[in-house]
Amino acid sequence: MTARDRATSEFAFPDGFLWGAATSSHQVEGHNRWNDWWEHEQSGRLPHRSGAACRHYELFEQDFELARRLGHNAHRLSIEWSRIEPREGERDAAALEHYLYVIQALRRRGLEPVVTLHHFTNPAWFGHTGGWLRPDAPRLFARHVEHVARRLAPDVRYWLTINEPTVLVAQGYLNGAWPPFRRSAWRAALRACRNLARAHVAGHRALHRCRADCLVGFAHSAPWVEPCDPASRRHRIAARIRDLILNRAFFAMIGARPRWRPKVPLDFIGLNYYTRAVIRSSGWSPRGLLGHACHLPHHADQGPLSTIGWEIYPTGLLAVLRRFATFGLPLLISENGIATDDEHLRETFLVEHLEQLPIALGEGVDVIGYLYWSLMDNFEWDHGTAPRFGLAAVDPATQERRPRPAAARFAEICRDNRPINVPIGGAEEK
Repeated sequence: MTARDRATSEFAFPDGFLWGAATSSHQVEGHNRWNDWWEHEQSGRLPHRSGAACRHYELFEQDFELARRLGHNAHRLSIEWSRIEPREGERDAAALEHYLYVIQALRRRGLEPVVTLHHFTNPAWFGHTGGWLRPDAPRLFARHVEHVARRLAPDVRYWLTINEPTVLVAQGYLNGAWPPFRRSAWRAALRACRNLARAHVAGHRALHRCRADCLVGFAHSAPWVEPCDPASRRHRIAARIRDLILNRAFFAMIGARPRWRPKVPLDFIGLNYYTRAVIRSSGWSPRGLLGHACHLPHHADQGPLSTIGWEIYPTGLLAVLRRFATFGLPLLISENGIATDDEHLRETFLVEHLEQLPIALGEGVDVIGYLYWSLMDNFEWDHGTAPRFGLAAVDPATQERRPRPAAARFAEICRDNRPINVPIGGAEEK
């Protein structure tokens, strides 16, 4: 046994550490007919249709039972705003009662709910009237949050107001790939981002009005950003600018800054980590210094790619945890996963990323949990159903869930609350 393995074998995660997986409403529930994604799927403006998805709206008990059998003690899910408020100002009481039953189904199985209130989709009426560009968008969101929390808050301690606001803005207002399909609309993007920040702040207040001891954060898309050539000043500047946009701007908008601890509307930070962003500058012009992703295969530590082209870079997770620890808040890994058809690679991904956690915790980083993306294969937005992220495969014809080998590997870690130091496919080193 190596010294590193010996240290690993003696390590235990903190009591109460959250182990589980994540889902989102539109990606698994099926037939979310009242949101903007469904509308544009039907019109053909989006390339794929979610349809029945995983029928999780009907089969949630079966899915939570699977999570329980896999040793999970937590589960992240989202509340579909468009089900609760299908028309502006009109609330569906039965939909809210459904989500209460969903939360209680988790509780009955010993799974801690981590509830996301906005995961990319908007009610169609909200999109038709300006969406996140509406001056009253933060107020409308906070009104929805308070309506939901008045019913669910007694059973929910952990809340994420918004999932990946910077991704939502980039895809909707800069890349033109998601609703509202704006391209290079920088002023609109900035306005939407500010409104999302205000919506988080208003949502934080609303949740604490309903339950004083709840913990509220948002799920931040947290790539590790570095320059293509560290020796090049131009590439270093481009990487710093890109990092400012991706990893700093939204926090500044809600008043959160590293090493600065006034009272801020954040009780913890959700981190969605998948990959690193290697940035290359194309020149000294403003556009050139904004940089672009470098895909040249010249990095000495270049990792393999997932089926959607994301580099596998486990040490980036440790770097991200160290980086966001400077905010002085608890950190929840709210998403981390891989799209692949190679089950050996999925296991390797999982184990190598989890190896970073004992190092971070040993350094005093306050990591409170790890949620794998995703519990099962689902509808991956503009990628459709082709990417396979799930701990469980889903047969779209029968809706059968079949746990993959990585699910069993993860279950051992969840149940023991300890990392595994046995190499994949082999015996322990002597």
